[in-house]
Order: sequence, then C-alpha cells, then structure tokens
Amino acid sequence: MKTANRYLFISLAIVLGLLIIIRMSMPYAAQWYINKTLSQPGEYSGRVGDVDLMLWRGAYSLEHVLLYKSNGQVDKPLFRADKVEFTLNWSQLIKGAASGTVNLTRPEINFVDGATSDNSQAGKNEDWLNIANQLFPLSIDKLSVSDGKIGFYNPETSPVIDISLHDIQGEVTNLVNSDALSDNRVANATVSAQTAQQGTLNLKAKLNPATQNPTFDLNLQADNVALINFKNLLDTYAPFDLEAGSLTLAAEVAADDGKVKGYIKPILHHVEVFSWKGDIERDGDGFLEGTVELLSAFITEIFENQSEGQVATRIPIEGDLSSPDTDVFSALGAIIKNAFIKAISGDIEESVELETLSEPALPDSTNTTESDSQSTSPDTR
Repeated sequence: MKTANRYLFISLAIVLGLLIIIRMSMPYAAQWYINKTLSQPGEYSGRVGDVDLMLWRGAYSLEHVLLYKSNGQVDKPLFRADKVEFTLNWSQLIKGAASGTVNLTRPEINFVDGATSDNSQAGKNEDWLNIANQLFPLSIDKLSVSDGKIGFYNPETSPVIDISLHDIQGEVTNLVNSDALSDNRVANATVSAQTAQQGTLNLKAKLNPATQNPTFDLNLQADNVALINFKNLLDTYAPFDLEAGSLTLAAEVAADDGKVKGYIKPILHHVEVFSWKGDIERDGDGFLEGTVELLSAFITEIFENQSEGQVATRIPIEGDLSSPDTDVFSALGAIIKNAFIKAISGDIEESVELETLSEPALPDSTNTTESDSQSTSPDTR
C-alpha cells in the first residue's frame, strides 16, 4: 500500500513538474512563433519583446511591438506599440461566437515620403489581415486605442517635415456584426486626437462591416488647429504657405449602396497668407512666388468676414462613392455669404444620416450666426 501511494505521489509530482515546465516555456514559445510570423519574407519585418500569457482570462499581451521596413533605409518604424493585448470574450463564447477584443497601448504609425520608394513607407504590398489572423485567429469585436499617434515624415525637405496627430483615444465596437450577439449590425467608432501643438479633432462614425459596398455615417470636427504648425507641409505640397491663423472644420458624410452624400465646412480664422518678413526676408521667396502669395492674401482679405475674422465655405458632396461630385457654385456662394451676409458656423449640422441618402439633394442649409462663440478661435499669430 505504501509502495502504491509512493508511486502515485511520484507520478503526480512528475505530471505537476511537467505542467510547470510547459507553463513556464509557453511565453517563450509564443514569442518565437510571433517573431517568426512577423519576419516572413516581404517588404516589412517585425519583432516583439516580452509575451505574457493570462490563461485564466483567455488573454495574452505583446510588449514592445515593432514593424519596420526590411531594407533598413527608413529611420522610423511603420508601427510600434508599447503593448498589444488580445482577450477572448467569454460572454460571446457562451453564445457560440469565438470573438475577442484588441487593446493597443501607445501605438504609433509613421508614413514616410522619401525621394524614392526604397526610403518611403506607407504599409502597402503586405497582407496585414493574414498576419493578424495568424496572431489572433478570432473575430475582433472591439478595438481600443490609448495614447496613439499617427505621423507623417519627409526627410528630404529643409526643414524636415515631421507632423503628427497625437494623444489619440479611440474605440470601435460591434465589429463582429452578428444579430445573435447584438441588437443591431452597426459598428460604432469614436476617436479624439490632438493636432500638432494646438488643436483638437473628434470623429464619430457608424458603419456596417457586412455590406458589399461601404456603408457608413461619420461626423468629423476639428477645432483651433494652428496652421503655422503645418507650414513646412504647405511649403512643400501647396502653391502657397500660411504665416498665421487657425482652422475649424466640420464635416458629415454618409454612404450606402455605392452612393454618398454630405458636406465639408472649412473655416480659416485670422489667416495671414503673405508676410514680407516671413516670405521674402526669411523664406527668400522670389518675385513670382511672392506675387502669387500677395495676390492670395488680397483675395483672402476681400472674402474675409471682418467681424469674425474668418474665411469660410460649405462644400456639398453627393454622387457615386467612387467619384463624388462637388457643387463648385454652391461652395463659391457660401464663401460670399460668409463674407458679406452672415458668418458660417463651425458646428456639425446633424443634417446628414444614412436614411437621407434616398432623399433629394441637400439644400444649402449653411448654419450661420452673427457672432457664434463656438466658431471663433484665438489669433495664433
């Protein structure tokens, strides 16, 4: 009897020891597999640091995730994150759906516009969905972002263009798109961010991931965006630059069954297009470039609402999603109306919904006000 108990004890001890060894080796095995997956032949490679397994939660997390261009000619990584956590949704598993959530902590995406394709990066030509499925072979029902950043970098300019959206907080829910798991088939997204050194951006969207044609309804609003922070970008990619001013922008766009309808309202506050000290003395603009900027400044001054110090318009959008039409005459009329009649408000109108796509074209329902405190921004000069 004692011998049998002894053999049982030894067997249990061996099994327990093996389980402990397996459990301790699982994070290293997972790390090896993930690094192997991210290093598959292609334009981009990747690696992760520590891998933590939380079996009781049905979760695992990756620390110090890095994706970068394989040729080594781009200094900034395409993607990096302090932590990426994948978690199984037990409540939905009980309902018969294997889905989970993904939480990104301090993620960063960098787009680079170099002189050649070798030192540029945009994340093209990679099957990212296939890689994601290998890392997390479950349907993703919820995606959250904490303290994210999206950057644009051009090392070829002088000074270098290095701008970004930062402090990005976002959440997308109901991506599984199942009637059995939710009251509706609509996914919801909310995103907020800071622009450069001054300005905020807020996005609210609804979308149906199951439809063949893109189906969405989004509201976008940007407030008090300092244009001087984008001076290098405008110097490189626009025929003029801005010496001072701020931007307010409101937009609503909805699409369904290949049709799109909406509007964009850009409002420029206290804009300074031409400055002799900034453009001629500091930037060294030539006669032709200086003349163009001076003419732009003259036109801007003519169409500026003097009481509010703003130039604004409302651009309607409607038509096929692949090639939507914009009403130029309506946009020009809104500029004149803002300048000489009433200032355009920078608020979301709440006039565009998915249900309105089958209705007649949107009227020019420009929201205006004599002195709308929400549409004004401080002079950033």
